[in-house]
Amino acid sequence: MNSVNSISRPEKVFETSGSQPALILCDDINFYVCKYNRQPGGKATKLFHELLAGHFAKLWELAVPDFKLVHVSPEHIGGYQQLQPAFFSVPCFGSQFNSRLSEVDEFYGDANLSMRKRFGYRHEFLKIALFDIWLANEDRNFNNYNLLIDIENQNRFVPIDHDAIFNTGNLDKGLVLLSENETLICTDLTGVLFSRKELCDQKFLEEIKNEYYICISKCEENLNQIVSVVPEEWNINITDYQNLLKENLFNKAWSRNCFEYFLELIQLQR
Repeated sequence: MNSVNSISRPEKVFETSGSQPALILCDDINFYVCKYNRQPGGKATKLFHELLAGHFAKLWELAVPDFKLVHVSPEHIGGYQQLQPAFFSVPCFGSQFNSRLSEVDEFYGDANLSMRKRFGYRHEFLKIALFDIWLANEDRNFNNYNLLIDIENQNRFVPIDHDAIFNTGNLDKGLVLLSENETLICTDLTGVLFSRKELCDQKFLEEIKNEYYICISKCEENLNQIVSVVPEEWNINITDYQNLLKENLFNKAWSRNCFEYFLELIQLQR
């Protein structure tokens, strides 16, 4: 996995309720939204989840931002009370910043049905919702979309923030289906993007199902390659995690239950 180095102090710190990532200019002359290990010396599990979900999202052909490992120099940390040099003693997970991307809730604001035609990749909204159900991502919902809009690419959805996958880091306890309020499907945007007729179209849903299982197979086939790029400094026991993933995520019963649940949620919107 490619890595870059910081060349200046952070431009800003995003005041989110969780990770408070820093925007940092790197030596490839791109800005990266950097998430760092807030537990120095401990396992950088959230960074690992970001990396894993990022690779999986690419295999699902979702428009996740490009990402790299970011090495932040201690001399570039300062000026922000939230940031401590110890947080940057291991590589950060950096998502490439793109100024043309807009927050989804800011973009659609007073949504109406006429907006449907403006989304060239509408089907990817449901695909992202299914991706979240499969990964048990508890942090994309009506209260926190964690979606950006690429206004120069037919308003394509760009999913971000995946450190809350596996029921917020509880893969060792097994996976649990999300609640209705933890999914994108049960949001107003579903009704904006899709008519009831579309959500009842069995051919449309069958195509999603076929693609879903192909995507899962791609993720399983590429798992060894993905985990091979995890930095040793993150203190992740890769062997244990691979076993947990095979036992819980790449489990035929889990895959089937996730898709059946996806269909149940779709029916609630009809």
